[in-house]
Amino acid sequence: MTSEWRRELNGWLQEHMLATSAVISIISGFMFFIGMIGQWYSDSSIAPTAILDFLGDWDIWVLIIGLIIFCFSLYYFWNTRNNMSRFEEMISTSSKKEFQKNWTELEQLARYQLPIEYRKRVDKAREKFGLK
Repeated sequence: MTSEWRRELNGWLQEHMLATSAVISIISGFMFFIGMIGQWYSDSSIAPTAILDFLGDWDIWVLIIGLIIFCFSLYYFWNTRNNMSRFEEMISTSSKKEFQKNWTELEQLARYQLPIEYRKRVDKAREKFGLK
């Protein structure tokens, strides 16, 4: 049961990785902002007093957790964009020799790190170059 649930979650995350990391970055950025305001600028006129009163002395933990999650989600977003651009660079070749040289890395990126549409593009390119 849990392995099936985990597999479905991993599949969903792989398909929606950019959107998920962007949303998590926004939420954790807001957490970091609230924690920073609560820790150092709580007397400011722009401070959201209702939120800060609700948090009480927990604002330092909101700051720390927000910063950690923000860093991880930005790294995940950057890594995904980097994989996408590397994939585009490798698949745009018109040379069969160059494609065969990059084929293993293309397969790994498309299968495990990018959405399913990239697997379809690798299959089309493989057919184009006459590979099995």
